[in-house]
Amino acid sequence: MNASDPILPEYLQTWFIPKDEGADWPEEFWIITACNPYSSGVFKGDRDADRRLRRHLSKEGCPKFRIKGIATDWQHEENSYGVSGIARDSLLELGREFQQNAVFHIVGDRLSVVACVDGREVEIGSFRERIRKHEDRPCARIYVIRLDDAVLNVKRFQQANPNHLAGMACYYVGMTTCTAEERFEQHQRGYKAAAFAKRFGIALAHERFPTQELLSLEAAKRLEVAHADWLRGQGYAVWQH
Repeated sequence: MNASDPILPEYLQTWFIPKDEGADWPEEFWIITACNPYSSGVFKGDRDADRRLRRHLSKEGCPKFRIKGIATDWQHEENSYGVSGIARDSLLELGREFQQNAVFHIVGDRLSVVACVDGREVEIGSFRERIRKHEDRPCARIYVIRLDDAVLNVKRFQQANPNHLAGMACYYVGMTTCTAEERFEQHQRGYKAAAFAKRFGIALAHERFPTQELLSLEAAKRLEVAHADWLRGQGYAVWQH
């Protein structure tokens, strides 16, 4: 894509979160937003424009549904409408009226981006493969706390680690939506604390973290269990629940 292209490159990477995850999509429809393409989608001007777009679509009698466009890094989102029963020229004119760089066109499962200024259309793949859920948003991380070896004297900790190798360290593995440092401090002061982390926690074991990346809640839950099992398999003693 060169500087003369009428479509911002961000449009080619967009994901979508439908308000109704179980919706039956029309065979052909468009996705249009009133949000400023250079804003975060939450400014007051965007909200006012969104209301004007909704009123316009209702006045025209176009079947519509709510859908949100999001950037792949989840840092930018725009409230949008899926619209059917509207002519291409009318939709592009509406896009220009609301100062849009481009709109999305879906036919069957084929997703395209259409420039509002000149109608240029670029096919970018499967629409359904671009659909995400709110639960997919990266918001959780795995952390590991080094535990004092005195935890080995606690019977239930011993029972949870029958294959612990003598001399290997003891750890607590958890998941949090805070920073690892904030969560460790919470354990230390007893806020929603795990007993072993509060009583025996020494420090964060950053070298044992499986990743520094944020994960979705479901992915983090799976990794928390898997990482605890992996550490046990190396001979460490681990508490995770």
